[in-house]
Amino acid sequence: MGFIMILVLSPLFSGIVNKQKNFFTGRIGAPVLQPYYELFKLFKKETLHAKTASFISRITPLVHFTAILSAAAVLPVGFSAPLISFEGDIILFAYLLSLSRFFQILAAMDIGSSFEGMGASREASFAVFVEPIFFFTLGSIAFITGLTSISSIYDSIVLNNISYLVFIFVCSISFFILAVTECSRMPVDDPNTHLELTMIHEVMILDNSGFDLFLYHYSSSIKLFIFVILETSFFGSLGGGNRVLEIGIFILIVFFLSTALAFVETVTARFKMKNIPQYLLFATAIGVLNLLIFTFTQ
Repeated sequence: MGFIMILVLSPLFSGIVNKQKNFFTGRIGAPVLQPYYELFKLFKKETLHAKTASFISRITPLVHFTAILSAAAVLPVGFSAPLISFEGDIILFAYLLSLSRFFQILAAMDIGSSFEGMGASREASFAVFVEPIFFFTLGSIAFITGLTSISSIYDSIVLNNISYLVFIFVCSISFFILAVTECSRMPVDDPNTHLELTMIHEVMILDNSGFDLFLYHYSSSIKLFIFVILETSFFGSLGGGNRVLEIGIFILIVFFLSTALAFVETVTARFKMKNIPQYLLFATAIGVLNLLIFTFTQ
């Protein structure tokens, strides 16, 4: 059930974020369902490949999409159990996302374009700083509980004291920074720009079209929604086992995160490339400090 929700609702979440961004800037903008229309249009179009493209560029969109889908299958969606769950799946989840990035970087360099190679270089550089954020946030909860399954980790969260609530809240801040970085959002990257010199993710897929581009865009929507669910699941225990209340909390927090994401992208400018590592190291630092403070105050 949760896996199907991710597949169906991820473009809707992207549409809600875009609609709220238009609201904050005083525009009407495209309808909330616009991402579905765009995906359907790309699905029907012919796929063209550059003359310099090898088999890497041809298989990467499918490998990228499959890796993102597999990561979604490991994820519990609030009140719904994951499609796949076992001890140690937290490592599988992290490296499925890394696998999708690895192949995307390879495909960008495979074309031989200087612009796409530039985007691949940036993506690879920032990926070095992204992984510690994940393991010092969700991994810190795994360290405290002694659990290594994502589903078990979230099931163990019980916000019954103020110190643990603060700990989880700080973890959610780190995860928000991780989400905007992994999903190439502001202030790390601008998802709406088409200026090659300032892009990271979009510049890597400039030579893709048709069904390949459909897979990339759909994967991006799913990936963003995955991180939203990871954030939302921190507070799932507030429902106290009441299914109706859990659903209400899930919807409320998802809407809050969409508003926060739209607001941040509206009021902030994209960082200079040299400042992005500092931004990511800040997220890692607060994750480490959060774990140390919680550990030594118990």
